[in-house]
Amino acid sequence: MRATQRKNFIMQELQEKDSVAVIPLSLRLDTSKVTIRKDLDELAEKGLVVRTHGGAVLAEKQNLVRLISNTIMERTEEKKAICAHALYHIRQGNSILIDSGSTTVHLAPLIKNMNLTVITNSILVIQELAASEAVELLIIGGLLRRPSLAAIGSPACAYLNQLHADILFLVASGFSFEEGITCNNLIEADTKHAMISSATKVCLLADSSKFGNISLARVCNWADIDVLITDEGIPNEAKIALESQDVCVEIARS
Repeated sequence: MRATQRKNFIMQELQEKDSVAVIPLSLRLDTSKVTIRKDLDELAEKGLVVRTHGGAVLAEKQNLVRLISNTIMERTEEKKAICAHALYHIRQGNSILIDSGSTTVHLAPLIKNMNLTVITNSILVIQELAASEAVELLIIGGLLRRPSLAAIGSPACAYLNQLHADILFLVASGFSFEEGITCNNLIEADTKHAMISSATKVCLLADSSKFGNISLARVCNWADIDVLITDEGIPNEAKIALESQDVCVEIARS
């Protein structure tokens, strides 16, 4: 069996079972364990799987992946209002980390004339700020996750470990009181966690449609979040519950 066929088989198995092990795969495919390990390593390099001891798990559920080119057109007014509100937390001379997502895209044009150091893994934010003479732009490198146009993975985390930012503007696929903040990709979740560790203050920018959604990968608990900026659609009981956990919930009004 060719390498492409083996990898397709492995991905099909992962879609059905969520995890695979080297020894059963080598037996089913009549291939050496060394070859299977190499296949898994190559899939991991592409960001499709996460290697575990003796096997691998899916980095993300393929049927749940949504392209940023689609999500960027959803709830635009709420996202713009959230980003406009986020400006209250930014001061001239700050160093800010901007996560990749369909919300933070709307933050970039609002800060392009401010005297800031911006650190980001977002291709779309980079495009917006590349021509700005006011912004000192630091670009996080790594594996390109095409659905979100974000640089993620070990190189991104290693770069982030060398930096410190005054504030992080974080985004997520979902958030809930019980499960915290989640996203669709395990590797991306690790990158977000590295961002959190590199910032003094963490602001989650998330419209209310994401409330109650629980995605594949846990990013962090509410203890890591200082401020949630959302819109008026968030239930009042959720706002009260989060504030009881010392999260400052701020409502952005269109």
